[in-house]
Amino acid sequence: MMILHDIELIGGVPAFYLRAGSALCIADLHLGYEEALMASSGIALPSGQLKDVEHKLEVAITNCEPRPWRLIINGDLKHVFAESSRQEWYEVPLFIQFALQYFREIILVRGNHDTYLGPLKRFGSRVKIVNTLSCHDFLFMHGHNRDFDEIISSFSEGQRSRGTIVIAHEHPIIVLGDRVGARVRLPCFLVGEPSAALGGMRVVVMPAFSPLAGGTPVNLASKDEFLSPILRSPEVDTDRMEVYAVDEAAGIMAFPHLWRWKRVSLSL
Repeated sequence: MMILHDIELIGGVPAFYLRAGSALCIADLHLGYEEALMASSGIALPSGQLKDVEHKLEVAITNCEPRPWRLIINGDLKHVFAESSRQEWYEVPLFIQFALQYFREIILVRGNHDTYLGPLKRFGSRVKIVNTLSCHDFLFMHGHNRDFDEIISSFSEGQRSRGTIVIAHEHPIIVLGDRVGARVRLPCFLVGEPSAALGGMRVVVMPAFSPLAGGTPVNLASKDEFLSPILRSPEVDTDRMEVYAVDEAAGIMAFPHLWRWKRVSLSL
């Protein structure tokens, strides 16, 4: 499903195909989360996240035509802030090695969790780490950036007039339910309208690729409950964002603008 020019949602997984850059785009893998959860709260989870994200990656690749040659990870490849945990030192290289079977190049747009990236050095020039990424008319930044105004200003004026800002960090989910209490949470993409305050650019928000990551229930949250500074700012009208939920079994589900959906959601 094409949701914008050059952005195609694929296979009901939380990824998109950027045709202009021949790139598969994912975000927020948070590898190492299970070990961090055990250390912080004593909750032990089976270590299955790596296999799950590898499976989702293969599903996404299979559904891209033609096959992309570049993988863009829009931040938070790993989870632990202060250091690389033992699980991260093991799983991050394994995932990158797995991905390089399918891609000639991997670009990691650094997220707030992406510290201590020593395990990536062994892959040389095939893995690039950047703070932001300009790709055709798309500006990738993770979304935690408090200096987003400066980042956007550095994007060329011609690109801003027709461009798209792609962020992650928020882990948007939509909560569906009924009046008897059944609830399901699905990762979702948010697609904003062009904003004059952003030089005519619009904002696209990516869901987390991790199956374990929590998220912001966007159809229940108020604007000041969003995590990303750019989404909390007056420059972005979050209520007028379109919602595209993804599920590998159900596929892609389009929902009305958030302000319409909130009226229904909050009455359940």
